[in-house]
Amino acid sequence: MEKILLLFVAMFAYAATATRIRYTFPNYNRTALGDSVDVASMKLLKEIYEQSADKNVVSSPLGVLTLLSLYASGSEGKTRAEIMALLGSKDYEQLSGSYSQLSERFASMDPKYLILANKVLVSDKYTLDDGFFKTAKDYKSEVDNIDFKDRKMAANAINDWSSSKTRGLIDHPVSESDIDPDAVIALLNVIFFQGHWHVPFNASNTKEQEFNVDRSTIVKKPMMQLRRSLHYHEDNDMGVRMIELPYQESKFRMIVVLPNEVDGLPDVLEKVAKKGLLENIFRMRPSRAAVNLNMPKFETRLKINLNDVLSKVGVSGIFENASSGIVKERGVKVSKALQEAFVKVDEEGATAGAFTGVVTMALSSWSRPPPPIPFKVDRPFLYAILNDDIVLFAGTYSH
Repeated sequence: MEKILLLFVAMFAYAATATRIRYTFPNYNRTALGDSVDVASMKLLKEIYEQSADKNVVSSPLGVLTLLSLYASGSEGKTRAEIMALLGSKDYEQLSGSYSQLSERFASMDPKYLILANKVLVSDKYTLDDGFFKTAKDYKSEVDNIDFKDRKMAANAINDWSSSKTRGLIDHPVSESDIDPDAVIALLNVIFFQGHWHVPFNASNTKEQEFNVDRSTIVKKPMMQLRRSLHYHEDNDMGVRMIELPYQESKFRMIVVLPNEVDGLPDVLEKVAKKGLLENIFRMRPSRAAVNLNMPKFETRLKINLNDVLSKVGVSGIFENASSGIVKERGVKVSKALQEAFVKVDEEGATAGAFTGVVTMALSSWSRPPPPIPFKVDRPFLYAILNDDIVLFAGTYSH
């Protein structure tokens, strides 16, 4: 019987207290890698949303895509082809180089606000294939041996690593029952982001307001309020309006995608799973008028088995076929793909800060400023956190 590979992913996003720093809108770059990550991320988000009983979901598709890219280096045939199709590439060497450069880029950032870490745990009975070991190192992965037969020790090792990378916020992503004593290898990924708002939400302005869960259900939610010029875009074909909320950290931003209809989120997810978000994101421009933003503060945690999700997006071979280029002794396949994610969005990052990225428009001496644009996030919506054109986190908030 083929030995088994385990895949675990953990991540966290949080908006923290800001300082008073001048902000200017950066120039964002759009790349082929960003486009492929975008579409794959939205495909994964749609399936996670559809398979989750709780429609408040959060994920880090990039963590999944990074580990799939790494796994593909030791795969062949159908297994690699399926991974490549999801990752939107036909050239593995080019793809692997792109993810290696991305890992290098994120590893060089200040760990106070971003940590992207990979780890390979290998059974002490096996030896990593030389090619796979080199790729793992190119991905800035730590590599350690472990005895999976000691299930408690193995679970503790994984949990301790996750806890150390997420500052204790994801400290128990796996339990002993998740550990197969016959496992050969575990691939681990953590993405931790602690951003500082540049947009000054004032906590004293947060008020309880109505939120439409659906056409017949209304609940009260604490709504943050802001009036400021923001990047803004409307897409009538997709049926959405969008705003961008920048972070203090260079080129980090949250995109809020608000469906025009109260029950429009499922349809929006169907559309973005086909074309992604980046095309619309790169059409966003500073609003001529101030945006009157009302947006709920929220906190979401999700732990999900990704086996069915990956199969739904066309990646099933990793669970069915042995890959011979992972360890030297024999072929392995994936038994479990798990992810735990957490996101918190509130006023912090605004009460001590000031947004000074004011966009000025040329007005004649007799012109009056245009009326404010209302943007009330009072229905289920989609959000994404990006660095430049790379989607780090994506989620939905529904109730």
